[in-house]
Amino acid sequence: MAPDAVLVFASAAYDQGELLRSIVDQTGDVPLCGCTGEGVITQAGSDECSHVVAVMAIVAPGVTFRTFAVAELGADSEVAGRKLAAQVARHATADDLLVLFPDGIHGNCRKLLNALQRGLDNGRPPPTIVGGTAGDLFQFERTFQYRDGHVFSDGVAALLISGVDAELVISHGCDLVGEPQTITKTDGCFIEEIDGQRAWDLFKSYLDDDAETLEAMHVAHLLLAERIQGPVPESFAPFTVRVPVRLDATRGALYFAAGLEEGTPVQVALRNPEKVCERAVQAARQLVDERGRPALILQLDCAGRGRLLFDEETTERIVEPVQRAIGKDVPWLGLHTYGEIAPVGTETLFHNYTGVLCALYPRS
Repeated sequence: MAPDAVLVFASAAYDQGELLRSIVDQTGDVPLCGCTGEGVITQAGSDECSHVVAVMAIVAPGVTFRTFAVAELGADSEVAGRKLAAQVARHATADDLLVLFPDGIHGNCRKLLNALQRGLDNGRPPPTIVGGTAGDLFQFERTFQYRDGHVFSDGVAALLISGVDAELVISHGCDLVGEPQTITKTDGCFIEEIDGQRAWDLFKSYLDDDAETLEAMHVAHLLLAERIQGPVPESFAPFTVRVPVRLDATRGALYFAAGLEEGTPVQVALRNPEKVCERAVQAARQLVDERGRPALILQLDCAGRGRLLFDEETTERIVEPVQRAIGKDVPWLGLHTYGEIAPVGTETLFHNYTGVLCALYPRS
C-alpha cells in the first residue's frame, strides 16, 4: 500500500539530492515534507550522529496532505511569509494543521510568522501553525528543506494536513534571574544594548569564568526571556526563551535568530535541566489526560535540549520518560531544531530551548 504522505528528517552531512531520491524511489510520488536538523527522535530515542535519517510513511484514509514551498527566506522574510500565505489560504481552514520547516540560519522567522498569520487572516480563523527550523549539526553553514522530490536551502517547506484533530503542548525549563530590563539598541538581529549596557557585558556578568567567546555550554544554560503579551495557558510559563548564537565582540553585541525589537521587555534566564525533564513529562501527561492516546506524535525539540545539555543521556533523561507518559508504541517522529514554532494563546510564536509535542487524532 502506498503511503498518503511522507515526513523526512535527516542530518545535513548526506548528499541531500541522493538521499531524497533514494527515499522517493521507495515511497513513490506522494506528498513529502521535512528538513535537516541537529538530530532525529524516534521510538528508539534521540540520535545526533553525523549521518542519521528518519522517515515516517503515513497511511491515513480520509486525510488530505498538501505541500508548499517558498524560496529566498533570507532576502525578505516578510515577502516569503506573504507568498506562503497566498499558497496556503486557498486550501486551509481553521480545523487544519500547517506544519512549517523554515531554514534555521537564513531569514527572520518572527517576520515570516507575522506575515504568514496576517496573510491567512482572511475573515475566518486560520489553521493551527506548528513547526521547527532546520539545522546542520551546529555548523551554522547551510540547512536543507524538502518538498516532494526537491531539496532546497534558504526557504520554507510546509505541509497542510486536513481531516485530523491536532493537540499541542509546549514546555521549557527555565528560571528567571536578575531584574526585568528593556532592549535599548538593536542592529538587525543583533542586540547591542540592554538598559544601555552592552548585551555581552550583561551576559558575562552571569558567567562563572572570564569568558571572551560565546561557548556552547554558556549558550546551553544562559538565555533571554521575553514576556508573552496576552493570555497564557496555566501549564506554560508566561515567557518565551531566546538564545544568542553569535557574538560580535567588537560591539559587544549578541545575535538572536529571528531577532528582538527595541523596547522589548526581557529578563535573563537560566536553564534548569531537571525542570526541562519534569515539565516535558508534565506536558506529555497533560496531553494524554485531555485527549487520550494519539495516532501519532510529531516532536519538535530544540537542539539545545539534546546532547548539548544531556550529553549521551538525552534518550534516558527526557525522550523515554515523555514517550512512556504517552505510549511507547505510539508512532513517533521528531527533530532537534534550531528554533521551534508553536502557538501560545492566540498567537503563533518563535521559541528557542523549547519542546513541542504535536499529537494527531482521528477526527470522529
